Amino acid sequence: MNSNVEKLVRLMVEGVATQAARAALLNNLSSDERKQANESLVFISFADATRLIPDPFKHSNENPERPDIRTSIDGLDYYFELGEITDEAIPRGVAHSIKTKTVSGCAFSQDDPLAKMLEQKCAKRYETGGSPVDLLLYYWRQSPYEEIIDEYLLRNSREIEERFQSSQFDKIWIYDCESRKVLWTKERKGGQVPLDPIQTSDG
Repeated sequence: MNSNVEKLVRLMVEGVATQAARAALLNNLSSDERKQANESLVFISFADATRLIPDPFKHSNENPERPDIRTSIDGLDYYFELGEITDEAIPRGVAHSIKTKTVSGCAFSQDDPLAKMLEQKCAKRYETGGSPVDLLLYYWRQSPYEEIIDEYLLRNSREIEERFQSSQFDKIWIYDCESRKVLWTKERKGGQVPLDPIQTSDG
């Protein structure tokens, strides 16, 4: 993280600044820096919840040809490519509410945005210098409905496996930022990983 991004991220994670102060810092960031700040916030939440690395702040935001996040695990470089699972109807609805100053709901899909992210991300190739890379799909603006997600993953397990095996990823994670919970994960060797051993912040 560059200094501006790190300052904002630390303030938001630690909750030591007023909303006005955070807004002022956010307004001073470029669009690329805002994207980096969002990615860092997601990664820090994920890494802290899973105890993946001792200090989640020890990571860097990478250029587009590389995966989004580079960190170190057991002294070796490790990358994470991030992707938000959200129906485009949600940000459009939020923008409409802000513009019209009204509160309105909207219908949204649980299946389609997950399928779209898996298809797009698994088809891409990244420069990692031979280091491993995981795919971290996450819910932030959209709340996951686990029953529907589980049914989709089961129903499309063969297609998902084929996409995964043809991809560059060592693992795929699905993470919910609000509950700080890993909903599902699959790794290249051994298939789906049991989630019970993973300790969350509440454990």
